[in-house]
Amino acid sequence: MKKGKCICPGCPSFVECKQLAFCFTGKSKCIKKEKGCLCMGCPVQIENGFKHGYYCTKGDEKTLAK
Repeated sequence: MKKGKCICPGCPSFVECKQLAFCFTGKSKCIKKEKGCLCMGCPVQIENGFKHGYYCTKGDEKTLAK
């Protein structure tokens, strides 16, 4: 995954953290409230065929796909 394609920092729910690409890395230790989600328009999500959203609060794609 190319870091430059990750749009997590622009998300309304994003809280500054040392973690990005929640679709791969899983839940955030910093983000606690869902204030909006940009996942469905994220190039990383689209290129990898991911189907979910709110990875920052719900977990990575592999976990959610179960």
